[in-house]
Amino acid sequence: MFREAVPESSSLTALRKSLAVAEQDVRKKQEEMEELRSQLVNQDYEQRVAALQPRLITMLRVQLTAITNITKSRLLDQSINIGEDIKELRQMLDDVHEGDLEEIQKILEDTTVLYDQISRGIVFPSQSDSWTMTEGAVEAESDYSDEEEDSKQDSEWQAEMTAIQNTHQSELETIRHHYEHQLKGMRERIEHEEARRRKLQEELVQITTRNDQSLTTVKASFEDVLEEQRHGFQEEMEQLKREHQKELDEEKAATRLALEAVRRAHEEELKAAASRKINSDKDREGTRQNFSVMLEQMREELTTLSAAYSAKCIENAQLDERLSALMEQREREGDSEDIQRLQRDLVARDAQVAELQRRITAYELRGGDSPSGISDKDESSSEAPFPEKTSNNLAVKYRKMNKNRRTDIRFHSNPVIPMLEGVPEYLIEDVRRSLAVPVSERRKFFETIAEYSTPF
Repeated sequence: MFREAVPESSSLTALRKSLAVAEQDVRKKQEEMEELRSQLVNQDYEQRVAALQPRLITMLRVQLTAITNITKSRLLDQSINIGEDIKELRQMLDDVHEGDLEEIQKILEDTTVLYDQISRGIVFPSQSDSWTMTEGAVEAESDYSDEEEDSKQDSEWQAEMTAIQNTHQSELETIRHHYEHQLKGMRERIEHEEARRRKLQEELVQITTRNDQSLTTVKASFEDVLEEQRHGFQEEMEQLKREHQKELDEEKAATRLALEAVRRAHEEELKAAASRKINSDKDREGTRQNFSVMLEQMREELTTLSAAYSAKCIENAQLDERLSALMEQREREGDSEDIQRLQRDLVARDAQVAELQRRITAYELRGGDSPSGISDKDESSSEAPFPEKTSNNLAVKYRKMNKNRRTDIRFHSNPVIPMLEGVPEYLIEDVRRSLAVPVSERRKFFETIAEYSTPF
């Protein structure tokens, strides 16, 4: 079916191309005809102007020559002076451009005006009868001689006018024959172009008729091919729809089975997770109890160490006050031996305090490092290596400022037990809530111990 449609479509394309070419050819012929007509009109006009202009100029020169001869005769009134006008018209004829018919027309009008003036200014001599003459014989003879001269001039003028008329008539005949010949040629050319136009129009009508017939045939065959293709396409679409629906039903069944399997696997996973959660809750409860026991022991150790540390701090404060009192007394007495002895005692007490701090640090390291424990360790290590320097500068320091329990850092230090490693995640928050005491609360706690456990 498709193989049959291809030649028909190619033939339709060829017919369309041939029709388009024929239409273009007809349009070109029409354009050429219009162009020839315009050229014919323009060329005819230009040719007529080119042939007519020299004849008109020649005729006007002859007319101006005749007017000049008339002005020289005695027939024209002497009061009429047209010599300047004749010179001006001749100058205008010499300056006329090629194809300037308007200027020639103006010169012809001026020449006509000169003829009108001459016709009005001609004077005819009056004839006198011999019997009416009252003058003498001498006057009669002179008048007779004047009349003879005037008659001679009139005959010359008549002959010149006849020659001018004959020349003008010959010029007119020549121009008329020339234009009749041109008009005949133009008519023959127009008839030839008209016959060519009719022939082209008939050819166009024939080509249009043939193209219409071929287009009708091709259109009918093309519609038949389209109808067959449409039926085949509809059958293919129906078959594809049936196959698609079948595949869709199979895919739905497979998806249903897969969803059922996934649901069962998910239920089994939920059961396993529930059992794991129950076992982990049991393990968590046992770990919580063990950790609570261990936490209670660490709290007891922390309380013991805190009480010992507070006692040492109170003792150090008492020694500081005694040292300050003795130093003031020795300063008054000028004795320095007791000051040195007290300084040595103070150094020994500082060593004991450092030892306690190291023990506390050791307990902290058992449970894990923490920032506060590391800071106390650094504080103890920074105080331990320089006991002599502290004892040497102590007197000067007490002379500058007397320390008390409010300004001494030993009254505000508190060992913090860090988080233990290996503690389960679900117990970290409980440990933090039990041990994370603010610094201000720890400070108040030790200040209360320092103030009320042992009075200064």
